Amino acid sequence: MPKFYFQLFHRDGVGATETGYDFDSVEAAKAEARRVLAEMAAEGLPAAPLNMLSVELFDESRRPLAEIRLILEEISK
Repeated sequence: MPKFYFQLFHRDGVGATETGYDFDSVEAAKAEARRVLAEMAAEGLPAAPLNMLSVELFDESRRPLAEIRLILEEISK
């Protein structure tokens, strides 16, 4: 089973996991990245200056595969 790594970007800055997680496929790892992002958003929406939360997914060789982002946009009316 392949290992995947995550890097989180949130209010406290960037945090990379040193632990590899086993998933059956890239799609399963992406689903976990989405779940983690939802947990991060439940703890608080993104704030200025970037207004963004993200989970970046890497393969066993630490090559980037995908980035799942939540961007908060305020539109003045």
